[in-house]
Amino acid sequence: MRKVKRKHLLATLVAATLGIGGLVPLALRTTPSAEGSTPDPKTAAVVSAERLINGRVAELHPSKGDKYVRTQVVGTPWKLTYVAYERTYRDLPVVGGDFVVATDEKGHVRNLSVAQKSTIGIGLKPKVGKAEAARTSRKAITKPDGTKLAPRLVVHALAKPRLAWETTVTGRDGAHPSQKKVYVDALTGKRFDEQELIVAGTGTGIWSGPNLQFGTTQSGGQYTMRDPERPGVSCADYSSKAVFSGPDDVWGSTSKTSKEAGCVDVMYAAKGQWDLLKSFGRTGLNTNGQWAPAFVGLNAVNAYWQSGQAQFGYNNQNQWITATDVVAHEFGHGLDSYTPGGISGGNTQEFVGDVWGAAVEAYLNNPEDVPDYTVGEEINLTGSGPIRNMYEPSRVNNDPNCYSSSVPSMEVHKAAGPGNHWFYLLAEGNNPGGGKPTSPTCNGSSMTGIGIMNAAKIFYNAMMLKTSGTNYPRYRVLTLQAAKNLDSSCTWYNKAKAAWDAVSMPAQSGEPTCTPTGGNDFSMSVSPNTGTVKQGATVQATVATTITEGASEAVDLTASVSPANSGLSASFSPARVQSGNTSTLTLTASDSAQTGPFTVTVTGRGGTKTHTATYSLNVESDGGPGTTDPPDINVANVQAHLQQFQNFATQNGGNRYAASGGYTASVAYVEQKLQAAGFTVTRQACTSGCTAGSGPNLIAEWPGGDANSVYMFGAHLDGVRGGPGINDNGTGSAALLETALALAQTKPTMLNKVRFGWWTDEEQGLNGSEFYVGRLAQTERTKIKGYFNFDMVGSPNAGYFIDNLNSQLSANLKGYFDSINLVPDEMGECCSDDGPFRNAGIATSFLSTGASATKSSAQAQKWGGQAGVAFDRCYHASCDSYPSNINTTALDRSADAIAWALWKTSVGPSNPSDDFSMAANPTSASVQPGQSATATINTAVTEGAAQSINLTAAVSPGGPRVTFSPATVQAGATSTMTVATTSDTPAGDYVVTVTGTGESATRTASFTLRVQGDGTDDFSVSVDPSNGTVEAGKSTQATVRTALTQGTAQQVALSATVSPGGPTATINPGEVKAGGTATLTLATTASTPEGSYTVTVTGRGTVTRTATYTLTVTKQPGGDRTFTSETDYPIRDYTWTVSPIQVAIEGQAATTVNLSIDATHTCAEDLGVWLRSPTGQDYVVKRQGTGQYQCTPWNGARTFQVPGVSSEAAGNWQVYIYDYGPQDTGTLRGWSITL
Repeated sequence: MRKVKRKHLLATLVAATLGIGGLVPLALRTTPSAEGSTPDPKTAAVVSAERLINGRVAELHPSKGDKYVRTQVVGTPWKLTYVAYERTYRDLPVVGGDFVVATDEKGHVRNLSVAQKSTIGIGLKPKVGKAEAARTSRKAITKPDGTKLAPRLVVHALAKPRLAWETTVTGRDGAHPSQKKVYVDALTGKRFDEQELIVAGTGTGIWSGPNLQFGTTQSGGQYTMRDPERPGVSCADYSSKAVFSGPDDVWGSTSKTSKEAGCVDVMYAAKGQWDLLKSFGRTGLNTNGQWAPAFVGLNAVNAYWQSGQAQFGYNNQNQWITATDVVAHEFGHGLDSYTPGGISGGNTQEFVGDVWGAAVEAYLNNPEDVPDYTVGEEINLTGSGPIRNMYEPSRVNNDPNCYSSSVPSMEVHKAAGPGNHWFYLLAEGNNPGGGKPTSPTCNGSSMTGIGIMNAAKIFYNAMMLKTSGTNYPRYRVLTLQAAKNLDSSCTWYNKAKAAWDAVSMPAQSGEPTCTPTGGNDFSMSVSPNTGTVKQGATVQATVATTITEGASEAVDLTASVSPANSGLSASFSPARVQSGNTSTLTLTASDSAQTGPFTVTVTGRGGTKTHTATYSLNVESDGGPGTTDPPDINVANVQAHLQQFQNFATQNGGNRYAASGGYTASVAYVEQKLQAAGFTVTRQACTSGCTAGSGPNLIAEWPGGDANSVYMFGAHLDGVRGGPGINDNGTGSAALLETALALAQTKPTMLNKVRFGWWTDEEQGLNGSEFYVGRLAQTERTKIKGYFNFDMVGSPNAGYFIDNLNSQLSANLKGYFDSINLVPDEMGECCSDDGPFRNAGIATSFLSTGASATKSSAQAQKWGGQAGVAFDRCYHASCDSYPSNINTTALDRSADAIAWALWKTSVGPSNPSDDFSMAANPTSASVQPGQSATATINTAVTEGAAQSINLTAAVSPGGPRVTFSPATVQAGATSTMTVATTSDTPAGDYVVTVTGTGESATRTASFTLRVQGDGTDDFSVSVDPSNGTVEAGKSTQATVRTALTQGTAQQVALSATVSPGGPTATINPGEVKAGGTATLTLATTASTPEGSYTVTVTGRGTVTRTATYTLTVTKQPGGDRTFTSETDYPIRDYTWTVSPIQVAIEGQAATTVNLSIDATHTCAEDLGVWLRSPTGQDYVVKRQGTGQYQCTPWNGARTFQVPGVSSEAAGNWQVYIYDYGPQDTGTLRGWSITL
């Protein structure tokens, strides 16, 4: 393993996200709590949530292509923690795939809130292109602006899962600004769903009165409306985007047209809303402790939440509409967007905003703006009084008091009526007295309320259970669940239920019940609930329990099998769980077990209640061992290889350093063994990036298997200068070599191609493997489906660690340890040769038995060995020698695990997957313009069974039209392809690529059509793309393409003009042969006017041809693109430090972003620094030191340039700092970013 000053032990809770150019463990790896301590509620919640996910519980509707990304972990004062996730399917985002796990303070699961209703199992090949999807999406609003649309392919799973294009369209819809996510079916082209994303110091405020207290920031002699105690709370002039500032800390006036006075109202209300949420355990609007900026001065009779900011306009008397309930309403939309599931659906979003307007108004209890459950009564928006009434909605605009099936299709503000009415009844009842208004009920019932703050608590906790598309029926379920979680007496539950009944929102399937007896209860499920096992084998499933009443209790698990005497046995690990946790059910079929179907009944017995769940098992006959069974690797042979490595070290100065004779001898030994066994072996010299004099990488391939599906197995062969390097990493190299020789000896049928790598110069920075990956063409990288790394697999005080333990690839290693009933842990130490592969987007796994980290007592109890002692006390030392520093048992297990993974990924199964071939006959034709040509598309079954194949075609360059008859065939059948031209089709060659998309494979065939001319030499000119947008002061490029249309190719001189003048155009090269390409560069200056420019590209040969390109020049509003955080954060050993900056400007960030990071730290080399963009992409800013380095201090500001950034400028930018070394600490004093 490579040394990074000192190994650090980290526990990964979620799969790490990889940043460009380096390892960025972003999910995030954190040091475990001290041994024997009770985990904090958030850690316990995450562990339980991950256990549910790893168990793939049925409630998630999991599929094989699913991956899960944790997005939020939020605690509350009520001993409830919410863990939110989003989902991808085969790496496509899943709209509606999100879910939330709610736990108690000990991590016991109370609720699992899932948006998705069914398992995803769809194809990912769109029939509708991006351009068509963009055109269709643009029609979703009445006046779309000129923003270039960028559809992205997603899986839409809010109803029946379907492949869709998601496009964000902006402009105006009717009289209001609009920003919609629009969904177009990628198979039919039909628009089927859309979501609107715009929802509508001391000082004197317009509406809130004088002597209002709020936070401001002083710098020198200036004060600004930025609250230093509440990050992100600020208020600015909408026109200038400048935050209000002044020479003193007295603000506002009684003028209702003063923007500054309006901002006083905003700062006061935002402070109150922050403090209210703080009392609920939430710091800020988002999960990063940040609020959102506000702007007063919008030129509209309205207020909006848009793109992470609140915007306030005026009423019909030109007075700014910044009353408390309006301000809190807009920030309520912000809270809605930042809680799980995003903006609520089903026309509930205005009801959500009104709840927070009423709650904050009540929390502040300002006598100038008395809490009253009417919305906008102070601002009198249109001269007609309040814009909504919560206690009797029909008093304003005849909004509905009661829910009906027509509410979801109403105008969104009108549809708030039933929700507002429900909230008032829950808070106050229908006849509260004390001067509060009465409220009619839709069912004639009477009820008393629980108080507005308690009602707000219920609603906030319901929002934390929210998922995509949450509508009125779903809010009924979630508020009942929240009320039950908060009040075990069921009083709040009964009140919330009565209030929903009183507004005619009927009971929903799956809503909770509540029994106020104080007893405990639970539910139970088995996932998956079906399975198959062969005689003599085992199968596993996850038993999940959830608290449904009271508190967590012990649940004893047993199982019975029907019919009896089956030869099947069942066991649980553990056999007793606390409700809210999971257990693993293992079903074992004896060698003589009966075959056929069986029903396994799992029984869970609690203190007073018993529940059951069933599992359907099919037992199949075992045909006996075959070539697909992984072999048992002979550890004695592995030891013999290690003895040779020890000899090479002894003979060459005591080490096998990459630039030493010991390493060269090791390479020759491995090479000779592999060549003798029949491998194709290649020495790859590391010509750049490696230590001077380093020996080569050694690459070996075994014949057979699919060359387009490669699995690689690797280990570094070098050691450090200070010792023989036997455990690090003679063990990985020797075990890998013996596995390769076992493969050659058994000669199984290969399903996938297997490639082995022994890497040079790992100890100096992963240099050999990085060189290998860097020299791979992209096409070769995509062929590698997984890389397995083996480093230090014979540690004397061994543990068992697998990186990305629960990934699909790592399951091929974990399966071996499951077979010997040994439970590995997630990898905790860093780093090795899996890194360069992972950085290149290749799936990786990594097996190790531990380095210099200390074995805990829990690990010693699980694996044996000595607690409180390093896994390898001779790590990187002269005592790392053979045989004294090797644990033979660990070495044997590791070698067998390597073989297990190889056989499971790459050795052929008995039943091949379905596949087909496809070819065109003939492969070419020649026609005159206006004529057609035909060819037969032949298909054939090459493996498995016949499948349905959809035929499509693409023509390059465009022109001829292609049709198929029929367009869908069964593999083995034929179709007639017709390629038609018109009289205007230019002469030249056209390549037709025919794509056959089957159910399990996609194949292509080519056909060339030559359109003949009259003998005159001619060519065409085109620009790709034909339009683009650039910010003033920047440049953009396009490709100029020429094509031979007739006769023979000639030299074409290229030039370009721009009209009107302003941007400059250059073409390089200025002359090409017909058929060649050139690059068109369009440059602007900061003074280039905004607008549209036509660029005419001219090609001159024996004829002259032209093409046009439309350039749109834009300018950013405001000139300041530098943003600063001055908040101090401590930098501690083995800990992440995260500092956010909220940016509220339009447009794209610069391609190269400039950072200034002000920090103090006694060892700068210990620190790794990353920048995270608002889109979640991570960029390396500074790597940590490598090798044996000397510490230098970091004192003050350092500047960095971050190239290759691709992100919108607006949003939350974050700097992540990780301290990789011990003893040295410091402080992040602030940072700035220039976009």
